[in-house]
Amino acid sequence: MKASVKTITNYEYKKLFLPGLSRQIMQNNSRLQIYRIEHYLRNIVIPVVPYRTSFNFLIFLKKGRIVQLLETTVQHLEVNSILLIKQGSITATLEISPDATGYFMVYENEIIQSISLRKNLLNFFFTAPLVQLPPLADKWLSTLFQLIEEELDSENDTMDICISLFQSALTKVIRHGKKTKMALSRSLEITFLFRELVQKHHLSNRDVRFYARKLNISENYLNKCVKEATGKPPKQWINEMNILHSQILLQDFTRDVAGIAFELNFQSANYFTRLFRKVTGQTPSEFRRQMGSKQVSR
Repeated sequence: MKASVKTITNYEYKKLFLPGLSRQIMQNNSRLQIYRIEHYLRNIVIPVVPYRTSFNFLIFLKKGRIVQLLETTVQHLEVNSILLIKQGSITATLEISPDATGYFMVYENEIIQSISLRKNLLNFFFTAPLVQLPPLADKWLSTLFQLIEEELDSENDTMDICISLFQSALTKVIRHGKKTKMALSRSLEITFLFRELVQKHHLSNRDVRFYARKLNISENYLNKCVKEATGKPPKQWINEMNILHSQILLQDFTRDVAGIAFELNFQSANYFTRLFRKVTGQTPSEFRRQMGSKQVSR
C-alpha cells in the first residue's frame, strides 16, 4: 500500500524539496523564519507531491508568479499577493516562475497561539488564504518583512521583537483579506481548537465524543459552539476532512477506490462512496473522471 499524505516538519520540507540550501538554513529551527523567495524557493524540485505541514507558512510574492495547491484548490499568486498556508493543510508547489521574488516565512503554531487572543488575529483562522494587497499595504508590508529579516539576521536578534513585528504584519494582511466577521467568543476559540484536533486525528477518530473529551467539554456544548461559529456541526467537519483527504489520494490514478477507502479506515468501499457523494455531490469515480478530463484539457 502506498503512503498517505505525509505530515512533514520544516526540516523535512527543506530536505525533500529544496536541494542546495546552506547548512545554516537547513539547521535553522527557530519558531519564526524568513527567507527570500529568490534565494530559497526558486530551486524547488517540481513536481512536489502533496503534503501536510507541522508548521504554518506564508508566501509574499513581489514579482513573478507561483501556483500552489492548497487543499483541493489551485491558488495562483500574482504580484503583491500573499498566500497563508495553515498547519495541517494539504499543499504543494505546482509552478514557480524563474523571476519570482518576495518572502517565504515559516512560523510555528505556538507563535500564533501566543498572539491570537486579540480579536483581529483570531480571525486569521477564518481568513481566505489568498490575499491581494493594495499598493500602500504592499509597500508597508515589504518594509516590515525587511525589518524582520534584518532582526533575525543580527547577532543579537530578539525573538520577542520579531514576533511583535510579525503580529503587525498579520494584522495588516487580515485587514485586507476576505473573512467571516465573527465576535470573539468561547465558541470561536473552541471551534479553532476542534479544527486543529480534527486535522490531527480525523483518520483514526470520527466520533464527536472523542473531540469533546479532548477539549474537556460536553458533546452537546461542542456541537453548539462549532455550529454557532461555522454554521456546520462537528460531524460534518469530520466527514469533510476525510473526504478532502480522499480527494487528494484519488488523484493518483494507479490506486483503486476500494484501496483508498481501506487506507482511510472507512468500514467499506460502499460506505465511503455514499459519504463521498453526500459531501461532494458525486461518486469517487465521477470525481476521478472529472480530474482526468481536466488534466487532458491542459
